[in-house]
Amino acid sequence: MNKNYSFLRDNTQKVNKTVLKISFSVLFLPLALYGGNLGHVWELPVSYLLLLQALLVASFCINLLIYKKVRNPEFLKYISVISITAIIGYVSANGRVGIYISYGFFPFLASLYYSKRYTTFISIVSWLSMMLSLYVRTRLVYMCDPIDAEIYTPDLFFARFSIGFSIEMAFTYFLAMIMTKQGQRTLFTLVENIDTQNNMYITLAEKNSELEETQNKIIQFISKILGSHDLFTGNHVVHTRTYIGIIVRELQNKGLYPAELTRENMLMMESAALLHDIGKIHVPEGILNKPGKFTPQEFEIMKSHPEEGKKILSYLPPINGGEFNKIAENMCLYHHEKWDGTGYPMGLSKDDIPLEARIMAAADVLDALLSRRLYKEPMSLEQAISIFKSLSGVQFEPCICDAIIARQDEIASCDEYFKQEEEKNNITELEWWKRYHEYMESQGK
Repeated sequence: MNKNYSFLRDNTQKVNKTVLKISFSVLFLPLALYGGNLGHVWELPVSYLLLLQALLVASFCINLLIYKKVRNPEFLKYISVISITAIIGYVSANGRVGIYISYGFFPFLASLYYSKRYTTFISIVSWLSMMLSLYVRTRLVYMCDPIDAEIYTPDLFFARFSIGFSIEMAFTYFLAMIMTKQGQRTLFTLVENIDTQNNMYITLAEKNSELEETQNKIIQFISKILGSHDLFTGNHVVHTRTYIGIIVRELQNKGLYPAELTRENMLMMESAALLHDIGKIHVPEGILNKPGKFTPQEFEIMKSHPEEGKKILSYLPPINGGEFNKIAENMCLYHHEKWDGTGYPMGLSKDDIPLEARIMAAADVLDALLSRRLYKEPMSLEQAISIFKSLSGVQFEPCICDAIIARQDEIASCDEYFKQEEEKNNITELEWWKRYHEYMESQGK
């Protein structure tokens, strides 16, 4: 569909609604005319006013029905304006009420549709209605006013007024046409400018989308590299990304942290979860994939991965004006901090720990409990939920624990899916690493 036509169609519907309101306001015309009777301005028969009221109500009901039922707005714009014009003609033809200036209203009303053809058509209809009512009126005046009848014949009456009214109507028509053309030209220019701007925005949005997609692929690529270094970390970061999304949506549903949990920030938190363990790339594989418990020295090396990850992420180019980088660095550096201040590397507590890191800490432990590791079997969800209940307000922020508990059915579905997709491969990898460690121990290394 032509964009200008689409705009004009929408505009026609809006103006039709306005005309319908005008049609409703005209319902009170008989009451206004009756007020003239009370003020002795004219004497209109009550029967005439009742008939006029019936015509107005019928006209309004027909227009309303067309507005509600007929999909083509072009039909209503002709019917509604013509019906009002006819009623004005009926009133002005009675010989007692002079409202010819009202005819000049219709060409200006027609100009709101921004159609030169329609403005011309309505102007002609208004002029013909005015001439017809004037012709009838001159006959009534001739019959009712014998003094004027001695001076003027009906034809002279008609000629006297029709020439002046026609000149006025022609002047009104030309003004209405100027308004129509100018309005049409201005609005089409605005539509073209809007289309140009929209195309620019669409192009920019497409470029931003392509850039974001590229950035996401780079982030996923980095997490894959990390997964090739550590048996479980590759899957772990994907799992935590899912759990982050579940937690933040529950927190948002509860109305918590509305300033921080915007849609954009929530999406960035999910993506940043892929990078929270990036520092493990500096941890030797022999420690990362050790089947048993760490020695104190090995644990100290393992504890270095948050700060090492922060250093690595400092080289990441700014994403989303650097907002993503800040979230990713916070999640990486602080995801082992605890609500009670006993975590590492900084020993932060409560709100001093960034919100994204508090959420990351919970998602990190949740997946660690539910997943297989070299040194343990996966835990059931019921056991994991029990642990979170016991650690609420100790290791984790209470509302985050509540969010996990509230969404445990959704978490269970995700966990089942992850196990079905990854368990076979994990078992194969696990056997390989066990054989590797047995060989290294046999060699005394």
